[in-house]
Amino acid sequence: MKLKLELANCYGINQLSKELDFTKSAISNGVNSLYAPNGTLKTSLAKTFKDVETGSPTKDLIFPERVTNRDIKIDNVDITSDQVLVIDSYNESYTSQQVSTLLVNDALKQQYEAALKEVDDKRNTLLKALAKVSGKRDIATLICEVFAKPEKSLLELFTDLWQQNLPDNTRLYEFKYAELFNPKVIDLICSGDFNQELAEYVDTYDKLIQESSVLSKVFNHQKAGVVSKSLTETGFFSASHSVNISVDGEKREVTSKEDLNQLLQDEQDKVLQSPELKEKFSRVDGKLKTKDTQAFRDFIAEHQELLPEYQNLAEFKQNVMLGYLQSQQAVWEDLVATYKQNQELVGNIVYQAQQQKTTWETVVETFNKRFKVPFKLSVDNQDEVILNGAAPAINFEFDDGRGESEQVSQSGLIAALSQGEKRALYILNVLFEIEIRRQGTQPILIVIDDIADSFDYKNKYAIVEYLHDIAKVPHFNLLLLTHNFDFHRIIGSRIIGSKSQEARNKRTIATKTVERIEVNTEKYQNDVFTAWKRNMHNNEAFMIASIPFVRNLTEYCGFNGDNSHYEKLTSLLHLKPNSLDLRVSDLQVIYRDIFKDKPDLTFRNADAIIIDKIFEQSESLVRAAHESPELECKVIVAMAIRLKAEQFMIAKIANQTFVNGINSNQTRELFDKYVEQFQTEVDTISLLDQVNLMTPENIHLNSFMYEPILDMSAHSLYQLYADIKQLLDTE
Repeated sequence: MKLKLELANCYGINQLSKELDFTKSAISNGVNSLYAPNGTLKTSLAKTFKDVETGSPTKDLIFPERVTNRDIKIDNVDITSDQVLVIDSYNESYTSQQVSTLLVNDALKQQYEAALKEVDDKRNTLLKALAKVSGKRDIATLICEVFAKPEKSLLELFTDLWQQNLPDNTRLYEFKYAELFNPKVIDLICSGDFNQELAEYVDTYDKLIQESSVLSKVFNHQKAGVVSKSLTETGFFSASHSVNISVDGEKREVTSKEDLNQLLQDEQDKVLQSPELKEKFSRVDGKLKTKDTQAFRDFIAEHQELLPEYQNLAEFKQNVMLGYLQSQQAVWEDLVATYKQNQELVGNIVYQAQQQKTTWETVVETFNKRFKVPFKLSVDNQDEVILNGAAPAINFEFDDGRGESEQVSQSGLIAALSQGEKRALYILNVLFEIEIRRQGTQPILIVIDDIADSFDYKNKYAIVEYLHDIAKVPHFNLLLLTHNFDFHRIIGSRIIGSKSQEARNKRTIATKTVERIEVNTEKYQNDVFTAWKRNMHNNEAFMIASIPFVRNLTEYCGFNGDNSHYEKLTSLLHLKPNSLDLRVSDLQVIYRDIFKDKPDLTFRNADAIIIDKIFEQSESLVRAAHESPELECKVIVAMAIRLKAEQFMIAKIANQTFVNGINSNQTRELFDKYVEQFQTEVDTISLLDQVNLMTPENIHLNSFMYEPILDMSAHSLYQLYADIKQLLDTE
């Protein structure tokens, strides 16, 4: 894959034109690492790619009126949002949206869903029928509420009720739930006054029923209706059978359903028309005179036989629900039978799911193993994660290393973690995001913005190890953006490599000018000092730039107490009485002695004064004013700046005895003396202070840390050199 960038005025990117090659081969995994000093490119480029990912426009925030150009192509075709994933440097509130989809066994999920779908379809059929007869759309919630069961246990409730020996309540299904249980009426029924009137009505009703010649408290109108219904449905009367009913102690033969129902209804009417019961009903009726209760008053006037049911409201609601269910007997039975058949199958699938290792769990295991943080993670509801797409319930176990651990919430954990540890938790969510894309096949550009920033070295190398793994994924194309040169070098050596030009081209460095940003291949991809040493015999810049490094070697090695080499090299970094006497031939002797493998090292212009060469090289570099000179060029300019600053301060202080007595930190000692003598020269002091700030890191360097030199703008060094030279010229 090849990525072509043509950008202008994108979040501070003035102009950038670059093609990056992500082609994978036997010697390259296609990873590109781009080192960009602060303020150069990195964040702006990450934001630009984020706009592509989210489908947002790109602009220049500071100068919005400038025309923005965002032309990004993959293999000469415009990039699309699904072709890019941007991993931000850090986002504390970020949570991956992919966690619940990380399934290890999609076939298991499909099997589970197929098993549940048959049950769910029949459940929905029953609920639709119940909603129709009850007049309640939220019938499932209502049923669970009435029977005090959680809604997730609805199927178990249907099964349990089916298996019970329940009374026949089908007479109640003809009533709508809202008619029976008007909320205002229910509130009234539960009040003290109404409840007392209702209790008196029920007592009178029970007494009259007990006095009935046909009915009794046990064989009331409800039970009588059940008998009538049962005899009719079993074809009892159709078979020319009859029953004898005892009325006032006399047997009365009943030969049809109509006669039986009429007899029972007449007896019920006698009770309801009793003056004593009417008087009690009028008291109840008198409580139902508000607008909210008027409809219920009309309803209950027609169905006085239901009034006693309200004395046990919870039981009455359950009986009504059972009546609705019994009215859909065949559908109810079919659902229960199907559910019981599939229950064992579903249970077996859930068990398998609990034994499966999800990708989520694999990511957590990878995180726990690779990252050194004071907490471990685990997931509780694994079967729900796999089967129902639920978000995992993440457990955080904090261990401070003192032999105890404690379960904590995510918010509590974040409050206790260091910045680096918080970043590690963020990385966990990044791993989820990447892992879900690993399961796909579409080529994707993964832009990673300083993902290891603020990490200690162990966790930084854990990141590198993980990046090394995912770089091998065929459809992953990694672009790493960083302003940490050490991390850039680690990525280069451990993931990209540098043994072939193909790999070397994928290690780049960004430099910024007023007009544009250049992205060029990193020149020194291995040890810069090895390159200098190899070619210093025919490259004067390498010879000069190696002075600080060789000086360090002489200091570390000691050379049997002989400090002459160290002292001479020091005289090339600080103005000493012998500084202007040292020639290229002196340097040749020292280098031959230090570099044992170069006994015949020969430099040109052996009689030339070395400090003159330092100034000549610097003057040439400042005149050319290239924004991105090589490392050796910046070192030489820094050396020249310090020497000229010391030349100026020594002349101004005019105290050679003081100067000769300086044993270490000469530039700083001279500066402090200058400040002491010339306190009013504020501008000059400020300029000299810049020398103290900018040059030490550029001169005292080693093979492990020369990032400060790369980060520093070359123009800043050029300007400082020119300003210091101006001080000397005006003296």
